[in-house]
Amino acid sequence: MTVSYSLPIGAALLALCLSFPAWGDEPKARTPEILVEALPLNSHNPQENRVGRLTYLGGMKLSSKHWLFGGFSGLEVSADGKQMLSMSDRGTWWTARFILKDGVPVGFKDNVLLDMADTAGQTLPKDDQDSEGLTVAGGYAYVSFERNHRVQRYRLSDPADITSLAGAKAETLPVGDDWKTMPFNGGLEAITTLSDGTLFLLSEEGAGAEGYFRGWLKRENGPYEPFDYPRKAPFNPTDAERLPNGDILVLERRYSLLGGLGARLCVIEAATIKPHARLVCDTVAELQPPHNIDNMEGLAVRRNKKGETIVYVIADNNFSALQRTVLLVFRLEDKPAR
Repeated sequence: MTVSYSLPIGAALLALCLSFPAWGDEPKARTPEILVEALPLNSHNPQENRVGRLTYLGGMKLSSKHWLFGGFSGLEVSADGKQMLSMSDRGTWWTARFILKDGVPVGFKDNVLLDMADTAGQTLPKDDQDSEGLTVAGGYAYVSFERNHRVQRYRLSDPADITSLAGAKAETLPVGDDWKTMPFNGGLEAITTLSDGTLFLLSEEGAGAEGYFRGWLKRENGPYEPFDYPRKAPFNPTDAERLPNGDILVLERRYSLLGGLGARLCVIEAATIKPHARLVCDTVAELQPPHNIDNMEGLAVRRNKKGETIVYVIADNNFSALQRTVLLVFRLEDKPAR
């Protein structure tokens, strides 16, 4: 979801002119300079490193003077933990390679901001740029969009390199029959795949059964089959990733003037994910200030050489000076035996 802010008319017009890549142009690549500040998990207690089943490994506050840097809503990290792929609400890819210390990101190199392309290879139209969810599977980067609710995929030129998207044109998947009923700014927020390659999609505010949000499963060449995802106010789902055992980890966020900031991670057991099911998502951890969070929207998961599950979360700053882009890294601990 994109949050809007009121500006004086002159400033708003200037921002509108500068805010989006120009439709019809060839996609452009830019190389922003990124400033990095290390973050503790807890600003008031720097020694804290555990929340629920998450052990904190490190984190960064990221900033750049480049006008297209920010608004990151999805995240993928390569299996070796060296590359990252994200994308923003302004229809741009962000690709980079991590600078690592003890396997944990502490900086970036080879940063590129690249305009996303439409099916003709041109920069996406402004009204089509609100990308929200991201997953990489089968040599493609799949992206879910809201406002113009749809899923597009981009073929990687090198399936082993999640940053190899230069020149990739969009392929638009069929649209779900009931997607038109989703809120304009509360549509397809999360996308991942099940172990068999089935797409798993979650809406941010699409209504399912009473007390549930709507989600869908889509097998190759099959229809979108709905399921219900539990609504746990005041949280809304923002991203999802498959865990090494096939379960689905979901990131939810709380973001409002009255409720403040919050993030929740929960797990859906793989065996329960079926068409028309009412799913259960068991809480892994909840984060809230003074934890160093913001509008947490992007989630990535990988297994390291030790067999540990590493979880990455990134914040969407909505291109606002009042918000921050933060990237936090955790180890997901095993569920205690009953």
